[in-house]
Amino acid sequence: MDRMNSEFQTFAELLKKTLPNSKAPDFDPNWIGMSPRFSVEANIMQSPTKDNVVQLNGSKNKVWFLAAAAILFVGIGVGTYFTVLKKEEAPVSEGTLLKAAVVFVKGDAKSIKEGPVALHLGDVLSEGDRIVTGKGGSIDIGLTDSSVIRLKENSELVLKSLRQTEASQIRISLMSGKILNLVEKEKKNANYFVDTPTVVAAVRGTSFEVTASDKESTVFVVDGAVEVTPLIHDKTGRALITGGLIIVTSEKVEVIQDLRRVKSEEPEYGDMRKNLNGLDKEVLETTQNLKTAKTEQELEEIYDKSIEHIIMKDGREIRGVVVSQKKGKLIVQTLKGSYILDENSVEKIIY
Repeated sequence: MDRMNSEFQTFAELLKKTLPNSKAPDFDPNWIGMSPRFSVEANIMQSPTKDNVVQLNGSKNKVWFLAAAAILFVGIGVGTYFTVLKKEEAPVSEGTLLKAAVVFVKGDAKSIKEGPVALHLGDVLSEGDRIVTGKGGSIDIGLTDSSVIRLKENSELVLKSLRQTEASQIRISLMSGKILNLVEKEKKNANYFVDTPTVVAAVRGTSFEVTASDKESTVFVVDGAVEVTPLIHDKTGRALITGGLIIVTSEKVEVIQDLRRVKSEEPEYGDMRKNLNGLDKEVLETTQNLKTAKTEQELEEIYDKSIEHIIMKDGREIRGVVVSQKKGKLIVQTLKGSYILDENSVEKIIY
């Protein structure tokens, strides 16, 4: 004990006071650097309440130790297995959400969300939106893949899927009425589907029409090629080319090839293309990353901009954040949705 340093000696004296029966030898500085040597006894310390203690000899200790280690090993293995399994079963990304925009509107056309909301030129639409037109109503919807849809009067559709993977993945559900589709040729893996309660039409680079009612669905190819698969009867896919028509009813599937059309009907597609060209694709793509908010304060914090009160020439009033301004358009985010506003349609902005 004479060779102890002062700090350790103080500690050793404290141990002696708290554990006076300790059998530990005095500290010897000569131990430093020497290989450790252990002498392990197989005796278990006796508890004052012997009835609650199980006595084990050395061999049994070893067995219990090995059993515990095995359980631990299995537990780690099972945990690792489920961790890996969980990673393997993680949902695969379905692509980036795309946006659509109203590029033309006439008469009664509404978006149905919490309630019917009248649609206007430049309104931004998203996946899942349901669009309804009334008598005399019509609306053109432009997509980021440079396609455009015209929903005719007394019709209803749902923008079922608007996605971008290596190419655009578009799916539209026509619940009733009639739509015209002008689909631009795109990348190899692009997909464009229109479904009704009784048919699915798959295309890439064509123009075609689809109608749906309680009694029948029809698909007519104005230009290009469309593969149509009935959802009733034999469910065999039919390839239609320009002039091809398929009629699906509850009784039968009828295909008519090379059907002649009245030339005066075709200019509608030219008008659709013209309306789409009025919306710059780059401007529409800007709306893809817009963020929603529940309060105006939250909206201001997200974009670090103040709320502005926009008075339109048609009498509408829009409160929101002007996210960007390019090519004569204002991209505005509000609590109710997103808008692409033509600068010439704005009467004034109150800051």
